[in-house]
Amino acid sequence: MEKQDHIEYWKAEAEENWNFAQRLVVSKDWVYSLFYFHLTLEKLFKALWVKENIDNAPPRSHDLQYLHNQTSLNLDAETYSYLAIVSSWNLESRYPDYKRMIYKRTDGPFTLNQLEKVKAIRECLQSRI
Repeated sequence: MEKQDHIEYWKAEAEENWNFAQRLVVSKDWVYSLFYFHLTLEKLFKALWVKENIDNAPPRSHDLQYLHNQTSLNLDAETYSYLAIVSSWNLESRYPDYKRMIYKRTDGPFTLNQLEKVKAIRECLQSRI
């Protein structure tokens, strides 16, 4: 595969995850919506990483701040800090005890607010790829 094929792979994966996240929001599956918001940004960061590096295999990390730091993207401090929150929706949401805890504090208004924040970061990343 050529470099552009790798970039397109990560972009397509991100788009699939974004579309699935939207369906989860509609079905009011708030916790998994957050999980797929995270996956969307992770894969866009990986597409940007591939674009900016010689290698075509991005870091095997789910930490969005780490992935951000591996690119030339320079998000403002508030958005950069927010990436840590989005990263917390990743692996931990797969474990039953964490999932029960997050179900108690996650609802529609919270998730819709996160959707808007993630959407802005998504658009920023897409504009750079």
